[in-house]
Amino acid sequence: MSNYAQVEKRYNAAEFESYVETARKISGNDDARYELIDGVVYMMASPNETHHDLSDFLHDTLRGYFSDKGCKVYRAPFDLYLFDKRKYVLFTMSKADCDNQYIPDFMVVCDKNKRKPDGVYGAPDIVIEIVSKSNATNDYVRKLNPYITFGVKEYWILDPGKKKIIVYDNTSDDVSLYNYTFDDIVKSMVFDDLAIDFKMFVFPDEG
Repeated sequence: MSNYAQVEKRYNAAEFESYVETARKISGNDDARYELIDGVVYMMASPNETHHDLSDFLHDTLRGYFSDKGCKVYRAPFDLYLFDKRKYVLFTMSKADCDNQYIPDFMVVCDKNKRKPDGVYGAPDIVIEIVSKSNATNDYVRKLNPYITFGVKEYWILDPGKKKIIVYDNTSDDVSLYNYTFDDIVKSMVFDDLAIDFKMFVFPDEG
């Protein structure tokens, strides 16, 4: 089943929140989650057991590493509002000017000015997405350009179905791409001593 929500127009984040509020009033749709990607509404896939276990594994690892570093780790569901970093450097970021509102699986945010009660405003230092089969195109393609263009320093795509990991390093003028598997230790380019040994993760069907 496609996770594309058919809509008649493009939305900004303020309009999108009204759309989601209305959509959730439909019977059986109370817990549905949506994302706004370049103004288009997408319904998110429900996480399976592997996704859930991998999220737990990452949460324990990241929370331990960042506990004393002044950065905050956000685990889904928590909203991210992405803005053009060139356009909004000197101006207040408004939801009416935002057409990318995501719920990443994980965000690491060190700039306290970006951390608000209702979400993260501006690019996180690290974003990690865990791929679900029905929304793979969102993580691999649709979100990639906004993440990179709007200033996410490091973007990790974890694909448990294919047992592969891609890391985009956006800390220099040229974006670098690194390929890993779940048999590798993945090292961060932003935080020198952050390394996650994915061999320590046990897939549910292998436990």
